[in-house]
Amino acid sequence: MSNTNRGLIELRGQDSIKFLQGQVTCDLHQLSDDKVIRGCHCTPKGRVIFLFSAMAKGNDCIVLETHPSIVDTAMASLKKYAVFFKTEITDISDQELAVDAKLNGLDRLRAGMADITAETTDQFIPQMLNLDVLDFISFKKGCYTGQEVVARAHYLGAVKRRMYLIALSTDSVPESGQTLSNSQGKQLGTIVNAEANEQGQVEALAVLSTSSTEITSVVLDNTETSVERLNLPYDLS
Repeated sequence: MSNTNRGLIELRGQDSIKFLQGQVTCDLHQLSDDKVIRGCHCTPKGRVIFLFSAMAKGNDCIVLETHPSIVDTAMASLKKYAVFFKTEITDISDQELAVDAKLNGLDRLRAGMADITAETTDQFIPQMLNLDVLDFISFKKGCYTGQEVVARAHYLGAVKRRMYLIALSTDSVPESGQTLSNSQGKQLGTIVNAEANEQGQVEALAVLSTSSTEITSVVLDNTETSVERLNLPYDLS
């Protein structure tokens, strides 16, 4: 199955799992030939650099599927930490391989599953993207880059922004990273991903303050548009 609209990063070498285990939020020891595991790689300050779905590809080889715009950033970040490990990191996005083909476009959006792009990298901690609810994070594994911040947010309940699914009454699809404001110019949140739906509206995943989720209109590109809150397929409470 072709995977032309996703980025693919291959880690090959005997230390690949050991290296990734110390870098990402998920537990790579749960990976098997027939199981895909989702996770993210964070900065030391706990900000998400990129999201991925991981698949084992033979012995000592892991493939990470991610958004194509973030492949170069993701590889640079991983290589920065990989110098002392026997693993080779390669962009194989031109290969025909589907790691997590069930989720694309509008389906991914309605599943409440964010896609971090070049425009939104290093902006959100994992819980702002609901990754704790979506099983992207193991709170039982050992240390990894950014783990202290992620764990503190989890155990102290200090998450004041979450990602919500909304419908915008516009046919202009906003870019990832675009700001949502109110009519007074106060920033309300950030678009994570957006897609046009079958009704000519826009559906979007947006990170909003947990105290401002009852908004009925926003200003986007200097134009006011009405907002409808849609249900996510999981519970944030």
